[in-house]
Amino acid sequence: MRNIFHTVISILMWCLFGYYWYVVGRRQITASSVQAIGVLGLITLVGVLITIWWISHNKKLASRNRRRKAPPTVPEVFETDYLGRTLVTPGVDLLKKTATIIVSVDEENQKIYAVADGMGD
Repeated sequence: MRNIFHTVISILMWCLFGYYWYVVGRRQITASSVQAIGVLGLITLVGVLITIWWISHNKKLASRNRRRKAPPTVPEVFETDYLGRTLVTPGVDLLKKTATIIVSVDEENQKIYAVADGMGD
């Protein structure tokens, strides 16, 4: 339904656009018409020149950009959780590689991460 609505509105807008071109085309060209076309042309030219300048400016910035290299990685701090509990792990690398991780909290309020048997390698 939305696409049909957009299609109908688009067709009506194009009809309105065509009607206004018909109205403008039937008028006599006067000095003010030429002046308006000149101003519109000048605005268009300035817009195109600014766009070309902006693109070249961005290309120059990109050519000497220091961000081509990945930023240095910050080591993961995996010592406490959001609630401040101490984390006990077999190692972050092993946890990243395993398919199943068992998480529990002991009586000392430590969060313990364990690799399920046979799933660590």
